[in-house]
Amino acid sequence: MRCRDRAGEIYWDRKWEKGGLPPALDPCGRGLNNYVSRKFHGYFERVFRSYPTHGRKLLEIGCAQSVYLPYFSKYFGFQVAGLDRSEIGCDKARMILDRESVTGQVYCADFFSPPHELLEEFDVVVSFGVVEHFQPTVEAIQGISKMLKPKGKMVTIIPNLVGILGPLQKVLDVTVYDAHVPLDRQGLASAHAEAGLEVESCEYFLPVNLGVLDIENWAKKLPYKITVRLRSWISKLFWLVEDHFGFPRGNRFSSPYINCVAQKPCA
Repeated sequence: MRCRDRAGEIYWDRKWEKGGLPPALDPCGRGLNNYVSRKFHGYFERVFRSYPTHGRKLLEIGCAQSVYLPYFSKYFGFQVAGLDRSEIGCDKARMILDRESVTGQVYCADFFSPPHELLEEFDVVVSFGVVEHFQPTVEAIQGISKMLKPKGKMVTIIPNLVGILGPLQKVLDVTVYDAHVPLDRQGLASAHAEAGLEVESCEYFLPVNLGVLDIENWAKKLPYKITVRLRSWISKLFWLVEDHFGFPRGNRFSSPYINCVAQKPCA
């Protein structure tokens, strides 16, 4: 069975051609507007706590318009590179690296047939919202793992569409929902194990983030701004409670992300 991309190239080119360049991830910013960035920074600090990062090589799969490549370089000392098949997205990733004065290579290619020099080249491979667009998921993970060195780490982050976000996304824009394969924590962990990787952790991450809901196809419609503000206010209410009281925690029902860390075994 050939691995199928449920989104397709047109989906991604349309997504990346919109808008200007976003700011790079800043883990030092205060306030609720930077809550998600701070939480992701804390997560990556835990992931790399006992793993040397300075001078190691990191590849981001699906690096279009990446706000993460400068972050991984500046805060962990990685030599960074990215791979994406959208030329528009790759150009924006290069512009962000240039703007942040970070050296990095961006490859415009399909991760199922990457440049030969990328095979088993990287100590860490990360992806944010990539593998859940492919069916079967295990084949996407196998394709990505070919660029990972033996004993290297794969960090895979996907949206949690098996909880409340799935039905909400289906109501708001079913075309976006249909571009995903809904996976729960066990499904994501099992796909990594079936791909031949050793799963170190797989968890629901953050209590709530309605910003994960994609309503960009509404951009020219009257309810767009109201909906954007509403999802932000609701999310920030939960973040405020979590910051002060430590709950609610990550869970299957409301968490916006599922994060998996796995290691490639020696041959």
